[in-house]
Amino acid sequence: MFACGEFISAIDTIGETHFRKRRQGPVFTNVWYVAARSEDLQDKPLKVRMLGCDFVLYREPGGKAVCLSNVCPHRGGSLAHGKCKDDGSIACPYHAWSFNGEGKCTQIASRRDEDPQDVAPGVKIDAYPTEEKYGFIWTFLGDEPENAAPIIDMPEIDDDGFRSTTTHSEIWETNYHWAKFSNLDLVHLPIVHGIKFQNQDNPDSPPPFELTEHDDGFDLVYYPSTSGPRKGGEWEKLRDGDEAKKVESRMKFRVAGISLYGKVEIGGVGSGMHNVFYEFSTPIDEQTTAMHYIFFRNFMLQPELDEEHLKRNLMQARQDKAIAEAQQPRIAPVGPDPNGLYTYDEDSEIRLYWNLMARMRERGWQIDRKAWAEALAAGHYRAIPSPVRKKDPKGWVHDEVPRYARGTTFAAAA
Repeated sequence: MFACGEFISAIDTIGETHFRKRRQGPVFTNVWYVAARSEDLQDKPLKVRMLGCDFVLYREPGGKAVCLSNVCPHRGGSLAHGKCKDDGSIACPYHAWSFNGEGKCTQIASRRDEDPQDVAPGVKIDAYPTEEKYGFIWTFLGDEPENAAPIIDMPEIDDDGFRSTTTHSEIWETNYHWAKFSNLDLVHLPIVHGIKFQNQDNPDSPPPFELTEHDDGFDLVYYPSTSGPRKGGEWEKLRDGDEAKKVESRMKFRVAGISLYGKVEIGGVGSGMHNVFYEFSTPIDEQTTAMHYIFFRNFMLQPELDEEHLKRNLMQARQDKAIAEAQQPRIAPVGPDPNGLYTYDEDSEIRLYWNLMARMRERGWQIDRKAWAEALAAGHYRAIPSPVRKKDPKGWVHDEVPRYARGTTFAAAA
């Protein structure tokens, strides 16, 4: 587990050379991503790496979180190493060029009495929409917010009948597709977690399930009778003997935040006791993923049980992490059936996942990793485009990252 400072340090340093040396799997713009936990952004700027690019987060005097491209257009300074100013702008540590929350240059220290827009007309950097929800800072990385899939609802956060753990974040040394796949399908449950499906001929085969596709994700519901290894603790008191009970289990995947929601009824159908988790995955680069979690329960609400609740949930996450970090190839194969071995029952969730990714690619949102690598090798920085580029397309020092044209297929984008 990463402590707060360790997690931020890892985000700040991981993968500075990864993008230049390694090939990249499908990464998409025009998606809401979790940039950081709210508690990790205080009174100093915070550098965060997402999609292979560097960003700076900081708070304006009123507390609003701002997300900007981290690279100063003047001489490439890191804004995250600069200072927040009382007027809501941030000053580059190199020559103190200042930029406000909209990305506009508001002051040049060496020309203090002159309008920076006269000294360097049109100078600006990309500024990205932010929302602070559920204990996380979300940022929209793209230039089409009007077409964005919405951030997932979290009704438990305002429900007094549920108690939540603190938000938790950690880094997985794996591609974000592998990271998400590790928790999407049902067949891995008995194999990886020891959760057997009882009352049927094969305890390693899940019971029938209902899968519903949406424009921005899919829902899954099924009613397994499960048994698993006893873990001790207060949770064992919920078990009535060794008999497996049928429970209701629900799962949702949503594109925004690469989000996964799970809700399991504890103690059998009709018990009314639910364990709920939310998992958000943010690609740091092509082989590193920031995983963010929050867990809820509406039973055993005593604060002294919070640690056990977090520990039990993270135990399964760590089992998934071990699988994902060991998978080959290091970049997840793309497409609904990349090796011809995906089945329509066991791998149906993964097929739907790739259908969603295909829609984003066809809309022109997938980053062209080869063209980007060539630009970097030639010494040209590229930025994730922000909404203001559509309104003001001229005068940008840093061109936007190259993306595939609308209608590009997986084969063409490989």
